Amino acid sequence: MSAEAGVDYVGISRNLDFAPGVTMQTFRVTVLDDLGQPVLEGPENFELVLRMPMNAVLGEPSKTTVTINDSTSDLPKMQFKESQYVGKEKAGKITTVVYRSGDVSYKSTVRCYTRQGTAQVMSDYEERPNTDDSIITFHPGEIEKTCTVPLVDDTIYEEEEEFRLVLGTPESESPFGASVGEQNETLIMIKDEGDRPIIKFSETKYSIQEPQEAGELAIVTIPVLRLGDASKVSIVRVHTKDGSATSGEDYNPLSKDIEFKEGETEHFIQVEVVYDGEREMREAFTVHLKPDENMVAETQMNKAIVYIEEMDSVADVTFPAVPQVVSLLMYDDTAKAKESPYPPAGYPTVCITACNPKYSDYDKTGSICSAENINDTLTQYRWLVSAPSGQDGVTSPMREVDSNTFFTNTKLITLDSIYFQAGSRVQCAARAFTATGEAGLELLSPISTISKEDGLCQSRVAGAVGAEPFSAKLRYTGSDDLDHPNLIKLTVTMPHMDGMLPVISSRPLSNFELTLSPDGTRVGNHKCSNLLDHNEVSTRYGFINDATKNPDVIGETSPYQYSNALRSANTLRFYRNLNLEACLWEFTSYYDMSELLTECGGSIGTDGQVLNLVQSYVTLRVPLFVSYVFHSPAAVGGWQHFDLQSELKLTFVYDTAILWKDGIGSPPEAELQGALYPTSMRINEEGRLVVNFKTEVRFRGQFVMSHPGTSLASMVMSADHPGLTFTLSLVRSEPTYNQPTQQWSFISDFAIRDYSGTYTVKLIPCSSAPNLEYNLPIVCNPREPITFDLDIRFQQVSDPVAAEFSLNTQMVLLSKRETWLSDGSMGFGEGTDVAFSEGSLIYGRVMVDPVQNLGDSFICNIEKVFLCTGADGYVPKYGPTNREFGCLADSSSLLYRFKILDRAQPESQAPTFGNVPFDAKLAIDAPDALPLVKQPGSDGFSFASAPLFQVAAGREWYVHVIYTVRSKETSSRGIGKRSVYHSMPSTGNLSNSPILDRSRRSSPREPDLVQDIRTENSRGTNIQHIALDRANKIIITQKDYLPRGEQYQKPLQPTTSEEFEGGILPMAGGAGGLLLLVCIAAIILLLLKRRNSSASGKQSPSEKRAGSNETMTTGQSDSSDSSEV
Repeated sequence: MSAEAGVDYVGISRNLDFAPGVTMQTFRVTVLDDLGQPVLEGPENFELVLRMPMNAVLGEPSKTTVTINDSTSDLPKMQFKESQYVGKEKAGKITTVVYRSGDVSYKSTVRCYTRQGTAQVMSDYEERPNTDDSIITFHPGEIEKTCTVPLVDDTIYEEEEEFRLVLGTPESESPFGASVGEQNETLIMIKDEGDRPIIKFSETKYSIQEPQEAGELAIVTIPVLRLGDASKVSIVRVHTKDGSATSGEDYNPLSKDIEFKEGETEHFIQVEVVYDGEREMREAFTVHLKPDENMVAETQMNKAIVYIEEMDSVADVTFPAVPQVVSLLMYDDTAKAKESPYPPAGYPTVCITACNPKYSDYDKTGSICSAENINDTLTQYRWLVSAPSGQDGVTSPMREVDSNTFFTNTKLITLDSIYFQAGSRVQCAARAFTATGEAGLELLSPISTISKEDGLCQSRVAGAVGAEPFSAKLRYTGSDDLDHPNLIKLTVTMPHMDGMLPVISSRPLSNFELTLSPDGTRVGNHKCSNLLDHNEVSTRYGFINDATKNPDVIGETSPYQYSNALRSANTLRFYRNLNLEACLWEFTSYYDMSELLTECGGSIGTDGQVLNLVQSYVTLRVPLFVSYVFHSPAAVGGWQHFDLQSELKLTFVYDTAILWKDGIGSPPEAELQGALYPTSMRINEEGRLVVNFKTEVRFRGQFVMSHPGTSLASMVMSADHPGLTFTLSLVRSEPTYNQPTQQWSFISDFAIRDYSGTYTVKLIPCSSAPNLEYNLPIVCNPREPITFDLDIRFQQVSDPVAAEFSLNTQMVLLSKRETWLSDGSMGFGEGTDVAFSEGSLIYGRVMVDPVQNLGDSFICNIEKVFLCTGADGYVPKYGPTNREFGCLADSSSLLYRFKILDRAQPESQAPTFGNVPFDAKLAIDAPDALPLVKQPGSDGFSFASAPLFQVAAGREWYVHVIYTVRSKETSSRGIGKRSVYHSMPSTGNLSNSPILDRSRRSSPREPDLVQDIRTENSRGTNIQHIALDRANKIIITQKDYLPRGEQYQKPLQPTTSEEFEGGILPMAGGAGGLLLLVCIAAIILLLLKRRNSSASGKQSPSEKRAGSNETMTTGQSDSSDSSEV
């Protein structure tokens, strides 16, 4: 046989035992594979033989032949090594690798050819055809070969393109040939970054000598280059911007469009420098490139600096010694500065020349300055700063500080502390001037390094970057504030760190190089911000006023803190908001409602509407953007910033008529800070304060009650009530780390009379990793607590302050019992906008408007419930002044009227309409409605809808409810609710209504019950339309409903003697006469038929009771107003 044991397979020799009943046995032979060095051997054979049977004989066949075929597994196989290759057009070619596996001892070939995609043959690459010209040859032993495709490098910019390389037609000298592997194709991506059109200045710095005579011009020529694809038209605008050089005085400004036509790669712009006749130090201005208007080319290096060199700047006058840089804290004792050469961070530095009396060796240099006739008051200064040195000691180059802001100037004797930080290197340059104003030589001071250990307001964590939490308050001043009456006070408080510049605005903040600059763009964009000086504010008040010192601070906490000679007035006005001892910024401004809406980007939302439309609830929302800005010579535009955002919310009760004229009344609601939103406040039956609020997280993570990683915990405290403690609880959280909304609640542990005051809520923020999914328990890192200050004005209800509230109520009709019994915290939503089908139950609910959150202090009781439908399309309305009483009084305008519920007189209720029962119940009478009954300020009822379908389609039903709202403690004089009515238009088809013969009244009399519906009686009423779903309903007309031959009778609810006014005497007389007649008849029958007297005596009362339940006709309605008390 051709197969060899031990090389191709593992030989075996074993016994096969067949137990009784066993007819088959299996065995295994291991075939050896030459994986390490595959050799294509072709089919090889070996035999399996059965011998030496015991208790049996051998049958046929007793031997079998096994063939081992490796012509597939060891066949030479070729495929690409990678599924995708990326090449650059500028490289001119792209090379791929083809890998061969299997038996490599033979010579093999394969075609490597191209297939077109978005890249085009000849224009993007050279084709490799599917012919023998594209053959790749593998010699024996070779396993890798390259397949190269030349790329066409043109000058036209193209987006990323692609084509494919394919392997095919494999051949080999082996007797079994060759094959291609699964990865027989690869994707080729061509990138054309080299041809991307770019427009830029050729250099970033240029220098030009100032002309020497008046009228002369010096021209500085600045090339503007276009690199890459020049086949399209690009238009860019070039303009100049002032630096230390002033347009019109030192140079002529320029602003023009440059058009690059097809093929053009270079343009030159020329800026004219003029003679100004002044001897001054070197000045500079900048030239800027705007983006391509056609959006074809990208602009890079879009800023160039032009320096104007002074020919006569070097004169014969100079300072006797180099200047000194010291902290303004040491200005009075510069000799000590040599002992501590590192100025502290957080306070300005001052440049002291040798001619300044404060100079440490002025006793030696002063006489020289006098002899040289140097006037130190004319000295010109400039400052250079570099970033702190790295840990390896490598220093950054010194850069001139030219980023003036709206409140600082970098050309003063002092350098403001916002321009450096701990570890920064600072240097000043001073140019001497003679008494006649002639400029002299400029001298540079030695470089001073700002101390890393000493600072006025150092960060809690050394070297940490970021923004500390801030606090924002929005409060209504009221009429008691004599200086700012009836205005909204906005206060923002934030911690100060050395070198920090706080920026506050009600508009989004960006592009700080422009936002902080002295030009006027910030004035139009940020009308409600601390970016405006007192003379730039368009509102009545601003964060910065004309005062240069905080009136609450006596004297100076630091030397020269309020020196107008060393620090400009603009700087002092801004820094008056900094409490340097407490390291705290506090910006305060006052606005009226119109300014917050029109100037500050605020918005108004109505949360609810109080009963009589004279007072309303309104919520004012003001966006607040806060940035912590630091100067950085290495940052884009020279500033690095950390941005925070919040929204302030304030809820008022206001008189509608005087909102925009006389201001707003005293607000019962509290202010809001940061991302904390109070949702409700109440006082429970134990007299303890309960506050519910929600938080919106502005970071990735959640607020937590506590965390094992910190000893702190979320808590509530009040400085106005130091002895009062609170229990804070997290009610629910959204299951996400992506800025979730969380609901919280805190309750006071004790009860006090007046809870008014400021409450501090401290919550532990816990941040999570960006890619971490939400799960329980949450995985996060605790941070420092975020503080929210919440001003609460809340007292026990028995206090007269509660009289400021006007109780508003809501009545809703619901189809679902679960919604009827719910607490209403999630709203009733679409459950109130339904049509009731026949056979369903109608659930009614009356509740005190939840916007007032009066808690357990008030109870709402439903007294009576009426049903009615109008005649001839009449829509019942409740308006006593217009003699309209809804369903309360009988009227010829009403077709049917029923009283289905009466808490005080249940015997007067109408149980049915025809033979269909109303099945009406108050919530207190339904055993399973206990959750609704226990809810403060809510009550309900239910009745069946089936009786309402007994009238023809087109008749609309209305439910009219009378209820009382009373205080628990003062139920005898409870705060009531004024009457309000809600009318709904009838949607019925009036042409189909039958014309019925009935008596009419011109207008009903006012029932006694209507006189009781008023605030002082704590009684209110609501009327609402009932929508019926008559789909697939068999309509019963009124004609079909009336008994044959009978005159139409108008149904009313059964009434008692107390419900009659005008008809009480006729009815009493009739009843008395009937009673007298019955008595006479009874006496006669008693005398004549003594045996039957008892039977006759029982029949009469029975007939009387039966007659009392008859439906009354409209003929009697003239004397029946159905007035209940």
